[in-house]
Amino acid sequence: MSTQCRFCGEAVRPDSMFCPSCGQLIGMPGNAVPPFPGGATPTTSGSPAEQRPTEPLPPVPLPAPLAAEQPRPSASAPAPQPTQAAAQPASPDPRDPEPQPAAEQPPASAPAPALPTTVTLPDGKRLGLDRVLVFGRSPERGAGAYQGDPVRLDDPARAMSRVHLVLGPTAGAVIATDPGSANGTLLDRDGVQYALVAGTPTALTPGDRLLLGDAVLHIT
Repeated sequence: MSTQCRFCGEAVRPDSMFCPSCGQLIGMPGNAVPPFPGGATPTTSGSPAEQRPTEPLPPVPLPAPLAAEQPRPSASAPAPQPTQAAAQPASPDPRDPEPQPAAEQPPASAPAPALPTTVTLPDGKRLGLDRVLVFGRSPERGAGAYQGDPVRLDDPARAMSRVHLVLGPTAGAVIATDPGSANGTLLDRDGVQYALVAGTPTALTPGDRLLLGDAVLHIT
């Protein structure tokens, strides 16, 4: 058995406290007492109470449904910054001095000619040129003036002077000097003969030949 809501007229169950349609309070829990004829509601006590006419309560508005919470916009990620263009190579400053070409190296000097070390006498005897040698027909008396060792050469034709030629080392060379012989001294180099100037030293090279009258000295 059902009753009707006195607010909206919707059918409700007798033991319902609220109307399922409008939500208004329609009864008390337990065995509700129906309204008394005449509009008075009896009391539970034995003595009759003052009766007051009942008035319908105004409908209670239902709370508005909560709106679904909108998602907050998340903070946007910062936009990527444009990368700078690749660095361009710096152009040369017109004020900079132009590079100068490397200075040319002077050509390497020719190696110094080899120094002679030995003189070979007409009889085949060999003497070192590491000391002063005084050659002649009879050089013993004059060798002391040159601080050298006398070397006597055979001269049957007597074409040679007593002190005819002086050989000896000097700074970086071996020199031959004719001190002023009567017949002079010839230098044969590569097949060409040269006359030594009296008193003027001449540097010797390996392969030279010296002609003192009929005697020949080989320089090696």
